[in-house]
Parts: sequence; C-alpha cells; structure tokens
Amino acid sequence: MKTYKLIVTTLTWFIVSFGMIWIISESNKMHEKRPIISFEIDIQQPSNQKFIIKSDFNEILNSFNIHRDTIPQQEINIALLEETLRQHQLLRDAEVFSTWEGILQINLFQKSAKARMINKKIMSYIDKNGQKFPLSNHASDQLPLLTGFHDSISRIKALSFIEKASKHSAFPNGISSINKESNGSYTVYPKWHDHFIKWGDPNLFNLKAHKAQSLYAHLLQKDKLEKLSELDLRYKSQVVYKLNN
Repeated sequence: MKTYKLIVTTLTWFIVSFGMIWIISESNKMHEKRPIISFEIDIQQPSNQKFIIKSDFNEILNSFNIHRDTIPQQEINIALLEETLRQHQLLRDAEVFSTWEGILQINLFQKSAKARMINKKIMSYIDKNGQKFPLSNHASDQLPLLTGFHDSISRIKALSFIEKASKHSAFPNGISSINKESNGSYTVYPKWHDHFIKWGDPNLFNLKAHKAQSLYAHLLQKDKLEKLSELDLRYKSQVVYKLNN
C-alpha cells in the first residue's frame, strides 16, 4: 500500500511539474510573438549630475528600428541592444526587456562623477573606481580637480583623501584640487581659503590635518590668517608657512 501511494505521489508531482514547464514554455512563446508597440526610457542619475538625456540614444535606437510604431519582437535583438547601450561612455550599466503590454523597457544607469581630472589639457570625470569618462554636453558639476594622476589606483587614493578632507573640520567645504608630483607628493588646495598646502606623502592624514588646523587657529588668534599663502606639512617635527605682505 505504501509503495502504491509513493508511485501515485511521484506520478502526480511529475505531471504537475511537466504541466508547469509546458505552461511556462507556451507563455514565453506567446510573449515573444507579441509586437512591440512602444518603448520607454528610464534614466537613473544623481540629481546634480544630469549628464545624459534620452535623445542622446536616438542614433542607437534608430539602428534597431525602435522608433517604428509597431515592430515584431523577433526583429529586435534585445541582448545586442542592451550590450550596445552598455558601451556608451557615460553609462555604467543598461538593461532592456519587453513587457506583456508590448512595451520595450530601457533602463539606463548613468555613471556618477566623484572628481574631475585634467591630463594633457583634456578634462574628464573620474568615477568611484578611478576610471575616466568624458564630460557631458548637457551639464557639469564643480568637483575637486585632480592633476598628475595617471592611473586608476592613484586616483582611488586621491578620492579617499578628498573624502577624508570633506569630513574634517580643518577643511570646510573640502578640497578644490590636488596635484600629484612625479615623486608621489601631494599639493593640496583647500576650498575655504586661498592658500595651498605642500602635503607631501598623502598618508598620515589625521596627523597632518590636525597640524594644519592648529596653525589656522594660531594665525586666527594673531589676526594673520587672511595673509596665509602657503603651508608646508612635509616635515615631521615642524610646520612651515608663508604669509603675504
């Protein structure tokens, strides 16, 4: 009796599973036969960095005949369209799929800029991975400027420095620019005051930031802070500075 129940149960599960597979298969076939009647583009981007707009992708969409009123779904290579969109220099990702309503949904994910960089008079943005991407024709963002950073590893290190400075009370509003010398030494330009800092090795951030803050407090007390033009933090036991006349 137990063997009979086991056989019945097994057959029932087999029939149900086969039925579900058949239903899903037929459902997919019906979905694939539905024509595409329209498309929708959704762009995800930071509110202060609207580097791309929908019309930037007209040429790509036209090459896939997306703008036609109705198009059989089989005529659209969705995988190729998705991969083509991902090659756009201002996108970090893209996804394309069709809905049951016959809508081709195109989701675009824009790159987010963390800094600007200039190299050989060419300006570009830097993302969180230290990778360069071109400026936009539609908008710009006044981010910290990096010069002398020729590889992604050094740029990531500079972004970490900028992040630390933005959270330290010695540098209200953060850093406006950083220049890296050939020996790896940093020259830093704070936003809050018109002077530059010969930072040297970018390590030991908290120690050097505390030295800078202590000097600012000292000069403020002496009513000389506005005259500060240069600050040198490269020395271990002293802080060197220059004042304008």
